[in-house]
Amino acid sequence: MIMITYFGPANASTLATPSCKMTSEGIFDGSWVKHRIVVNEDVVYGANDMDSILSQLDSLRDQGLCR
Repeated sequence: MIMITYFGPANASTLATPSCKMTSEGIFDGSWVKHRIVVNEDVVYGANDMDSILSQLDSLRDQGLCR
């Protein structure tokens, strides 16, 4: 029995775009922050207020840098 998996264009674009998630407090750019955004296990942004972190998360997703 041979099993073949087909990854069409929709699957390919999903796999190519990394996921981004918001995490709790930690170090970003040498400073302690309350909220951080992580893409592929790399901290890409940090802020102490929720409005800034959510705005940056939306921006990253709108630019197609993460999903």
